[in-house]
Amino acid sequence: MANILRLVVVVCGFCSSDVAFAGFTTRKLGPQPIWNSTVTDKLRQDLLLNYDKFARPAQHYNTTKVVFGLTIRHIELNEFKSTLVVHSWIRLSWKDEKLQWNSTNYGGLETLNLADHEIWQPDIFLYNSATSSGITHYGNVNCIVYEGGDVLWVPPAQFSVLCNLNLKYWPFDTQRCEMIFGSWTYNGDQIDIDPDNDGVKMELLIENSEWNIVDKSLKKNMKYYACCPSPYPDITIDLTLSRISPSYKALIVTPAFVVIILVLVNFWLPPQAGEKLILNGCTALIICLFMLYFTQKIPTMGTHTPLIVFFYSSCLYVVGFSIITSVVVIWLSRTKHSSPLPWIVKQPLTGTFGKILGLQTYIQQSSMTSHRVTAEEMRDHQVTDFDENNSGDEHHIIKSSNKMSLQQDWILLAAAIDRITFCFFSFLFLILTIVYSV
Repeated sequence: MANILRLVVVVCGFCSSDVAFAGFTTRKLGPQPIWNSTVTDKLRQDLLLNYDKFARPAQHYNTTKVVFGLTIRHIELNEFKSTLVVHSWIRLSWKDEKLQWNSTNYGGLETLNLADHEIWQPDIFLYNSATSSGITHYGNVNCIVYEGGDVLWVPPAQFSVLCNLNLKYWPFDTQRCEMIFGSWTYNGDQIDIDPDNDGVKMELLIENSEWNIVDKSLKKNMKYYACCPSPYPDITIDLTLSRISPSYKALIVTPAFVVIILVLVNFWLPPQAGEKLILNGCTALIICLFMLYFTQKIPTMGTHTPLIVFFYSSCLYVVGFSIITSVVVIWLSRTKHSSPLPWIVKQPLTGTFGKILGLQTYIQQSSMTSHRVTAEEMRDHQVTDFDENNSGDEHHIIKSSNKMSLQQDWILLAAAIDRITFCFFSFLFLILTIVYSV
């Protein structure tokens, strides 16, 4: 019996020592706070404890109202990709029924900053985005939560939107692009999106060196689809952009007038001048360089080809015909003709029609040559005491004079072709200018 009592005492002492050691260990090794918690910490713990950020913060039969606004910072338009990049700030506000508290219970704390990944956010995305691989448009910034459950989120965003560009009037064109925002998964009975009172703001806009925003609008649309009875609201922002084109006037429009002048001046050179071909060749080279410039500056489009491209290509055709005309004129004026100019052609050219064309100089030269030949022939008939050598020389002079008179008539015809072509091409350039500038 005594042995049993001693055993019980030993066991009890051993157990009491273990408990004491365990208590000592707990007191020694337990977590010790190194800072004092604030009211904000307590509020965050109370709000976010068991908070599900993937569930819409309202009863399933209630609608979450989202107010949408946009502040544009900068724009970039890419003609080759038909995209508009908009750097902006988005303003989204909604009511989260799960984030409400009484400020009197938390030391008068009325607002709370929460990270965007900590709470629920409406899935408002750009429907006509050009970047389908990266659909998240917004930067990671905090949300401001008010004690009544109102949430304000103003993240920076970069949107790349597809635009249907019309470059017909390039470089004096105006483009219109749309940005369509809406919920990606919720219908109008779950999330209703409305524009705010400010709409599209541009106070912080950094000007673009090539484009101006001349008009903007923001409106709400309600769309119904055959699959679902509920509406799907969206916010459509229309941006009208006008190209800043003074530099293009110096680079493109002014050379166009120079090309026209070069083509027309060619027809006022003397008919025998071989410089006609050189001038036409230089003009064709200038036009080809501009066509290469256009291929680098604007995309090749199946529709809406710029009118300035049509104009330069038409000028290239005109220069081609001008080269053909110059070859004909040079051939007529330089070739030694054996047959005289037909009377039916020469008579109008030496009459009123020739004077209208400005051929007085060539008419006088032809008349002087003909008069000199007639005088020589008369003197040949009147004078009979020349010796044979003198008669031979006089006959040679008369023959040469006849050839000169014949050649002057063909030069007159070549000059007339130049003048007629000048009038035709002047009228043609006038038509091209009117058609391609409207």
